[in-house]
Amino acid sequence: MIEGSLARRYTRALFQLARETGQEEKIGQEIEQLYAVFSGSELQGALTNPAFPMDSRKRILIQVANGLQLSVLSIHFLSLLLERDRLLHLPGIVNCYRRLLNEAKGRVEAKVVSAAGLEATMVERLREQLKGISGKEVVLQQETDPTLLGGLLVELEGKVYDGSVRTQLEKMKQRIAREY
Repeated sequence: MIEGSLARRYTRALFQLARETGQEEKIGQEIEQLYAVFSGSELQGALTNPAFPMDSRKRILIQVANGLQLSVLSIHFLSLLLERDRLLHLPGIVNCYRRLLNEAKGRVEAKVVSAAGLEATMVERLREQLKGISGKEVVLQQETDPTLLGGLLVELEGKVYDGSVRTQLEKMKQRIAREY
């Protein structure tokens, strides 16, 4: 998801407050937790619907936040988003917060796509290789795509490393077509 400048501004403010209290990781987990509950649910419809009175929506938000055992900082932040009609920016805020947190902790996110699930030992070897490339701790997200046939597709710091069988076959097909 592409973050707008509004989402980045709110995220930087939240991150700064979380950092001052030493709760960067905790706050990040909490807003991701609420986003998981909020995203595409009836809760999203209820909280963003202006037909419902603001005090009712705020009560619902606080009840959900208390049920999730969110911190006071997270509750205040989410209440502010609600009051200013900015809850729809939550996906961008979550992504931006994760990026700020990773930068602060010296981590980088990488995505690996394979034809089938990878074994734990392979994931660790891959993580170590990517750490050598980036010089940072790697947070690895795994996805499967059966159309790859085999091999891996890795995205790290905006670069794509394509070692998939599908791409290699396509390149071979292009070389053969050029020769004839």
